Amino acid sequence: MSQQTVSSLRASTAPRICIVGGGFGGLYTALYLQKYRHLRKAKIVLIEPKNRFLFTPMMYELITDELKEWEIAPTYSSLLTGKNVIWKQARADAIDLHSQVVSVAGEKLGYDYLVVATGAKNRPVDIPGVEQHTLTFRSLQDALALKSRLAQIVQSQKLQPNPFAPTQIVVVGGGPSGVELSGKVKDYLTHRGLQNVRITLVERGETILVPFRKRLRRLAKKSLSRRQIEVMTETSVAEVTADTVTIETKSGRQVLPSRLTLWAVGTQPQPWLGDQSVQSNEQGQRLTRRSLQLIEYDNVFVLGDSATVNTQDSSAKPAPSTAQAAYQAASRVAKNLSAMTQGSQPKAFSYLHLGDMLTLGIGEAGLWSFGLAIGGQLAALCRRSVYIFRMPTRRHQFKVGRRALSQLGRAIFMPWNQ
Repeated sequence: MSQQTVSSLRASTAPRICIVGGGFGGLYTALYLQKYRHLRKAKIVLIEPKNRFLFTPMMYELITDELKEWEIAPTYSSLLTGKNVIWKQARADAIDLHSQVVSVAGEKLGYDYLVVATGAKNRPVDIPGVEQHTLTFRSLQDALALKSRLAQIVQSQKLQPNPFAPTQIVVVGGGPSGVELSGKVKDYLTHRGLQNVRITLVERGETILVPFRKRLRRLAKKSLSRRQIEVMTETSVAEVTADTVTIETKSGRQVLPSRLTLWAVGTQPQPWLGDQSVQSNEQGQRLTRRSLQLIEYDNVFVLGDSATVNTQDSSAKPAPSTAQAAYQAASRVAKNLSAMTQGSQPKAFSYLHLGDMLTLGIGEAGLWSFGLAIGGQLAALCRRSVYIFRMPTRRHQFKVGRRALSQLGRAIFMPWNQ
């Protein structure tokens, strides 16, 4: 039976659309589907075990109290109020692609169309002490744990006989997460009175921020240098203990003291939940057509960190595993679902890279977009504005934007009142 025939049959009744995963790919697909009038009677189910959606690009502002928890992690119930989406707070156990059933907490949910956006997890590493003695930074729990740990460091340092003793921290990973964490952690501690904070950023490759444009990379390096954050490239980690990090360089082994070690290296896709195997690449991402449909099943879409376009099927460069790519893909999946439920053909996803943004400390950022690179406070303001606009719902955008304007107003007029 052809794809067009199957789509026409499905279009004859109210379609059942099941979305597994409530990150950028899954949640935004559910929200984008709300735009289509003919899908108002569709049964749309979002399966996500967590209580809160996490706007990951702005997690760093939670550490420094620039943003509150409710701003970067709104509840699914608040985001989906008034939407034609049934949220099941549970973890999907298995997917039967042949029977078109998703098993969830003992319940079997049938579907006509399936969207899989289960995201990624930390990549395990075979390095002694990493799991026991480092903090990662991927979840809301990670961010809150780091914030608590930093507060403990501030308190204990002030109680020491020598409050000017160095506070040494190691950040492993010279990608965007490692660079952004380094600047925020340094600013957090220095703004709270710790005068001698020494942060070392360890990167295995030849330079930091490899995928980014040179001008943005240069802005980041200058920001790190101003904060006296030491960057060690071509350096690997051999072992981590509660208060040290053993590194290997071209000169040999070296032991760095570390009051806190942050691990910002590598992720891998979540395991495939399907009872039937599908084509994957070496990284474990599922291969899709350009339309983001699974190669083997036309009614199954996979997007985000879970997927990559089959390069043998297309000369297009695969989209990166970023939030920007995920919500663009979510828009295309929603459009394709809308088309297929009306008996039309899905269209190819074309990723448009709009630019890159990095937070480089409190009130400072770097931004590159279409050949223009800016840094400092202006970049921080632009970054905050863009991300507020990209938050999931208009209601949440308004709430976060109103608080941002209030903060900006206080920053402008406070000097005049002093």
